[in-house]
Amino acid sequence: MNSNTLQLETSPYLLQHAQNPIHWQRWEEKLYKKQNKEQKLIVVSIGYSSCHWCHVMEKETFEDSNVAQFMNKYFVSIKVDREENPEIDTLYMTATQMMTGSGGWPLNVVCLPDGRPVYGGTYHTKEHWLDVLGKIQRLYENDKSQLEEFADRVEKGIQEVNRFGFTEEQKRDTLILENEMKYWSRQWDKINGGEERQQKFITPVKFQYIQQFKQLTQDQEIQNYFDNSLVNIANSGIFDHIEGGFYRYTVDPEWNIPHFEKMLYDNAQLLGLYANAYKQNKNPLFKQRVYQTLSFLKNRMSHSEGGFYSAIDADNDQGEGRFSVFSQEELEQITGADFELFSDYHNLTVFEEKYFHLKQNPIDEAFLSRHQITREALQTKKELWHKGLKALMAKRDFPLIDTKILTSWNALLVVGLVQGYEAFGDSLFLEEAKTTYEFLKKKSFKKGHLYHTYQEGVPKIEGFLEDYAFLIQAALTLYKNTFDLSYLNEASQWTESVIRDFKDPESPFFMFTPSPTLFSKIIILDDNVIPSPNSVMAGNLWQLGKYLDQKEYLDLVDQMITGILPYFSEGRSSDYSLWCQLIANLYYPFCEVVIVGPNASNLKIELLKNYPPNMLFQGSTKPSDLPLLKDRYSKDKTSIYVCQNKTCLRPVETVWEALEQIEFFE
Repeated sequence: MNSNTLQLETSPYLLQHAQNPIHWQRWEEKLYKKQNKEQKLIVVSIGYSSCHWCHVMEKETFEDSNVAQFMNKYFVSIKVDREENPEIDTLYMTATQMMTGSGGWPLNVVCLPDGRPVYGGTYHTKEHWLDVLGKIQRLYENDKSQLEEFADRVEKGIQEVNRFGFTEEQKRDTLILENEMKYWSRQWDKINGGEERQQKFITPVKFQYIQQFKQLTQDQEIQNYFDNSLVNIANSGIFDHIEGGFYRYTVDPEWNIPHFEKMLYDNAQLLGLYANAYKQNKNPLFKQRVYQTLSFLKNRMSHSEGGFYSAIDADNDQGEGRFSVFSQEELEQITGADFELFSDYHNLTVFEEKYFHLKQNPIDEAFLSRHQITREALQTKKELWHKGLKALMAKRDFPLIDTKILTSWNALLVVGLVQGYEAFGDSLFLEEAKTTYEFLKKKSFKKGHLYHTYQEGVPKIEGFLEDYAFLIQAALTLYKNTFDLSYLNEASQWTESVIRDFKDPESPFFMFTPSPTLFSKIIILDDNVIPSPNSVMAGNLWQLGKYLDQKEYLDLVDQMITGILPYFSEGRSSDYSLWCQLIANLYYPFCEVVIVGPNASNLKIELLKNYPPNMLFQGSTKPSDLPLLKDRYSKDKTSIYVCQNKTCLRPVETVWEALEQIEFFE
């Protein structure tokens, strides 16, 4: 460990640090236990390729020879790509949040030789970093027991966070969700959309639940908030109005200026969010954003064989956001006499005092009248402007693309693509979803084991719970839309693997890894910008329990719900939004809809263009012994059955009749 070995890696983030003078090693738990014979303290530095402040700290601190000399002498230095090793990131982020009350990236942790943390922080200047390391090293040399006692407390705290006790079962009814929504809605930004925060993340899973809830309750105020939020976000600076796709978050509450990185997991889920929203209100803006996002993903993030890359950096060689922003001189050169019209259309926002970032104003009759222009003429001008801007951008250095192909994030994309297919009936989405799914089956498995990431032709790092859970969800979504039993069988097979390998023996939940990471198991329950693998797994078990009449699956879901409900108080359920969607299926009126017969595929397309909020759907174009389909097939006609609690209304033959029956149950 006397040299920097990151040049042997395939992760773009680790390769960014391969030329640092620090003797960085990749994460490998057994290696450091065996080779750290001098019992040095360990520095674990965690980031990701599109992290702006990770780049800043590298240039200011990790490229400095004095920092390197000190770290190489007194520490074992480990670099972690958080997207490759989310279990290490989760463990040390939990520790840092416990020690400091906050966290973020770059995440820099100092540990005892056994991996237990004694310090955690984020971005450090060179001077601050040397000061921190110096103080910890002197304490380690002079009074090691202080650090060991502190590490003991942190270790116990982390273990406690991942241990779940149970109270008496709470009363189960819709009031739980309704009261929680009243608390949560007080935190909403009803002008700009999203929640009232200084930095704005979209968090698609929250909006997915809001859509379901407002449809179930027919709450007009929530309906207005949902529609207003999605329109504002679609027109805001978090969307790339030239290349398409959504940025990760904005640095202001009005959605004006983003941090310019783009993540696959955001765009995957936003495909589905806007597609489902389109099912309800048929807003052409929502459809446009879905198609633009798909175009961006295929143009910039797709692998030639079928998978999709993980992220695009915020920075190019000129700095943060410089690929996507423009000077006034550049804009005037492209738009000529139309600069004022262009400025109003794109609602320009100043970035770093001398550049402009593009948004979009709603194009209503007042806008057209103000500029004395028709909608058609404006569209022609916009196409010319964008052609000129793209030509200008083509001359710029494109930001780094992180070419890791992550199983979990690609599985999220499969789901988002299929939801696009449901909303628009365009086979382009379904074929892309199938191709991506088949890529994962072909490239992400080795000797029957699922792997987390595929890089440079090689699957790496055995799969985590999120990889299995999200892939099962993708398989079930494809099954619902194709009736292909191979998807259902694969989902069932992988579910059995999850129960066997990841089930926590002390709670109803699943562990993130089959065995503890270092000194603690990890159980993730909250739904964030990426949903909890436990909530996704609960949804998978519920669907499979219904499809296959597996009572043990449904019983496990019931236990998981019992375990999560104590977190629902004073609006905290907003951090468990996917759990809320599942609970709403259980507490509000719910129906199973089955289509069987020769024309089932066509009727399915027509049905799924709608948004019944609490519906389990299954279909077949041939006889089937599956519980919901058995003895219902007729070669002479196609029938739609709408059922509740195994009691069905009379079968009908048109979708509009079925929708009327669904509305009757609601």
